[in-house]
Amino acid sequence: MVQRDPEVLSEGEAAHLWERAAHLQAEAARGVEVPEVQGAAMSASGYALTHVRSAALEAGIANEFVEAALADLRAERALPAASGSNVARKFLGHPPDTLTARRVLEATPREVLSAMEVVFPDEPFRLTTTDQKGDPLNRGVLVFDIQGLTAPFPEGLALEAKWGGFRQVFVSLRPVEGATPSCEMTAHSQVTSHNLGLVQGLIAGVVAGGAGMGVGVALGGFALFVLGVAVPGAPLLGAGFLLGGGLGMKGYRAVYAYCMRRGQKALEGIIGAVAVRSRGVWGG
Repeated sequence: MVQRDPEVLSEGEAAHLWERAAHLQAEAARGVEVPEVQGAAMSASGYALTHVRSAALEAGIANEFVEAALADLRAERALPAASGSNVARKFLGHPPDTLTARRVLEATPREVLSAMEVVFPDEPFRLTTTDQKGDPLNRGVLVFDIQGLTAPFPEGLALEAKWGGFRQVFVSLRPVEGATPSCEMTAHSQVTSHNLGLVQGLIAGVVAGGAGMGVGVALGGFALFVLGVAVPGAPLLGAGFLLGGGLGMKGYRAVYAYCMRRGQKALEGIIGAVAVRSRGVWGG
């Protein structure tokens, strides 16, 4: 993987960072209008991070939200290239490639990292460190593999990762200034497949299509027997197939959304367990 300069952003990365930071601030302010950022001067190599921060500040975006968006960007740089079925993406309305969970913990980055060292290798998570990019105590990214994914009957986080379609967890810590020591912990996971629920949806479509065909034939027989009117079978069969296909796609989207909710909840559970451990509530 080509190493990117952490102090230089491409035009697309800068635009994405500004948009992400603005939305984070709007969410924190509960519906305040999203600020619009005017582009900074770009050099031949891209936008300097200092200029990106200045442009956001001039637009009224607080630095804490810029830093949170920057942590997301650094984690995304560490992620492998996204892959997936274009057909699946089209049916799902171009879903995001990454699941993200974020929480501010009442502990220092060092305390959070120490809690991770205890919580991650143990059940039910079984996470092992495979890579590190930058300072793990200050916006760097730690990469963890999930053990047990290939087991016949996965358990714990491995089971939830199977449902959520991810294989690794990318964690970054960011110190948060305040009256008490705090640290923002962010967990990312790349969705390695958007085909989750596709088989179940197609099965549902076949079943619904068969049921629709049966209904069509039954209605045709009823019309002929009771009313003495011969109804063409092709439109009825076609309607059955359309009904089945529509229900199948709805089933696919519903199963996929359920998979994503399970994956999101799993990431939030990881952060929750670290939060408890970092405060010494359990196992201190």
